[in-house]
Amino acid sequence: MREIMMPECSELLINNEYIVSQPFSRSCFDIIAKKKNSKFLIKILKNIDSLSVKQSSALLKISNLLNATPLLIGSRTRNYPMEEGVVYERHSIKSITYNTFEQYLKGAPPMVYAGRGGFFVNIDGTELRRIREELNISVGELADFANVSRKTIYKYEQNMANPSVEVAIKIEEYLDSPLINCMELSASNLKENPKNTEDTKNKNDAKINKTNEENEFKSLVMNILNELGFNLTETEKAPFDVVAEKYKVKQKYEEEPRYNPLLLTNIEENDNAEIRKKAMIVNQISNILNSYSLMILENSSNDMGNIKTLSFKELEKMDDAFDLMDYLLDSNKNKK
Repeated sequence: MREIMMPECSELLINNEYIVSQPFSRSCFDIIAKKKNSKFLIKILKNIDSLSVKQSSALLKISNLLNATPLLIGSRTRNYPMEEGVVYERHSIKSITYNTFEQYLKGAPPMVYAGRGGFFVNIDGTELRRIREELNISVGELADFANVSRKTIYKYEQNMANPSVEVAIKIEEYLDSPLINCMELSASNLKENPKNTEDTKNKNDAKINKTNEENEFKSLVMNILNELGFNLTETEKAPFDVVAEKYKVKQKYEEEPRYNPLLLTNIEENDNAEIRKKAMIVNQISNILNSYSLMILENSSNDMGNIKTLSFKELEKMDDAFDLMDYLLDSNKNKK
C-alpha cells in the first residue's frame, strides 16, 4: 500500500506544478515538494498510528529548519479507516488521506478535524457573537436550539472551544450564516517533543559534544563549523546529517536570487557507493530548496559530479563562514 501511495503522491504534486524529490528510504520523510513559497515534507504510512515519537520529532525539527509544512498521508488509524475530508493529528503533525490532499491541492481544503470524542470544526467566535447580537438572539436561546449549555456558547464566542460538526451545523442554521472555517494544513506553531527542544536553540557559542567513537569524526567537523560561525542543528532519520546557517551570511548573499545560505551537510569518514547515493539525494533536496549541499570527508575524494566535497584538512583552513560560503558559491557558478 505504502509503495503504491508514494508514486501516486509524487504524480499528484507534479500535476499541481510542484517540484518533487525522488522518494527517500529510511528517513523521517518520504517526499519533499516545493511550489513558490509552499513546501511540504510528506511521510506516507498506511496506519498513521505507526508514526513513532522519534520520527515525528525529527520531522518537526527538519520542517522548522526548512520552513516547510510536515504532513502525514495515510489510509487508516490503528482501529478504523480514516474519513475523507477530515484532518487527524499525530504527535503534532496533521494527517489526511490521499483523496483529501488531492482536494486540498485543488483549492478545497478540509473543514473537519478529528478530536477526542468525535469530529469538530473551527468557527469564528467573534463573528458568531456579532451575528447573534445583530439578530438580537440571546445566548440562552441559541444554546437551547443547539442543545448545549450557555457556558459552551460563551466559550465558542471567546474562541476557547470548538463545536462538533452537528452543533456547528445547528448554529449556522439558526443564525442563517456561515461560520465554519477551513482547516489549514500548514502549521504556524510547530511543536517538538519537549525532550528535543534544546537541540533547536542553535546558540553561536554552543559546543557539540559526542563521546562515542563512531561519532568522533562527525563531532570534530561540527565543532569546526560551529567555530566558523554557523548555527548548527544535527538531524536524525534524514538524508543529511547537519543543517547549518548563518544570519550574516544570509544578508551578504541575499543578492544571489537562486541560492540561500542554508547548508545541508553530510559528514562521512570514508567514501563509498552508498555514501555517494546519499549525497546525490541531498544535492537534489538542496536544488529543490535553492540552497547548498556539502559532503565533508576525512580525506580528499574523487570528483562526485554536481556534489561538492571538502576534506577535513580543507575545512580546517577556512577562516570563517564567509570563506566556506564563497567556496560553495564559486563552485555553483562554475557549474553554469
